[in-house]
Amino acid sequence: MKPSKSEKKILLVVGPTAVGKTDKSILLAQEHQCEIISCDSRQIYKELNIGVAKPDINQLSLVKHHFISHVSIHQNYDAGSFAIDGRNKINELFKHHNHIVVCGGTGLYAKALLKGLDSLPSKNDTLRAELDKNYQTNGIKYLQDKLSALDEKKFANIDQNNPQRLIRAIEIASAENTTSIELPEFDFEFEIETILLDMDRPILYERINKRVDQMVEQGLENEAELLYPHRVLNALQTVGYKEWWPYIEKEYSREAAIEKIKQHTRNYAKRQLTWYRNQVL
Repeated sequence: MKPSKSEKKILLVVGPTAVGKTDKSILLAQEHQCEIISCDSRQIYKELNIGVAKPDINQLSLVKHHFISHVSIHQNYDAGSFAIDGRNKINELFKHHNHIVVCGGTGLYAKALLKGLDSLPSKNDTLRAELDKNYQTNGIKYLQDKLSALDEKKFANIDQNNPQRLIRAIEIASAENTTSIELPEFDFEFEIETILLDMDRPILYERINKRVDQMVEQGLENEAELLYPHRVLNALQTVGYKEWWPYIEKEYSREAAIEKIKQHTRNYAKRQLTWYRNQVL
């Protein structure tokens, strides 16, 4: 017999980057004597550290975390992969705990994990090659205009400076046939309590700027230089790293790279909040 729904609960801690999700999730996990599932699409990579603000050694020692440094940047890993792994982990943890804390800023990962995925088209290699060729020739504005014409709502909520995500979004918007991903069923019924963290914009943006400065002091530039040979990988088309590539290629200054990271992180935080306010988790 399955336990009643009220006996099991997922505490979903969400919110924009730099708002304090890690500290909040640790406090909740300690309070309920349970473990944390991270649903952050960047902290999941082993090779990314400073630029993704992973929990530090002390924080990781306080509470057991799952899906931190889980896969390599060289692996193909997406929301569907995470949903499969994450659901299996939830089933495992609920055998021993009545609570699980799920923490992270990647809304799509949280939605895939808890609510499942919408049917998505399989990869269209011909279209992808065509889009990539036009991107190389005409720049990112070509992809931005293309997606905006196909799906204005999707364009408004995507990272508009990420060519890989733009190409995939165009692929989805252009597709006629879709396929669904079979996800593991949950073994236990549970409630979801969503904790959306937020703060006044000026304070949040100040925290973001300060954290970027701290990342630079901790060696973010050196980390980016070490990852530069792998810059074409999808995992590295992300804020905090991609801004260094033009600097390394001497297209703009170090100061400009740091300022772009701050700007793009603030833009990302705004998109995160918009996404969560429009979703029901």
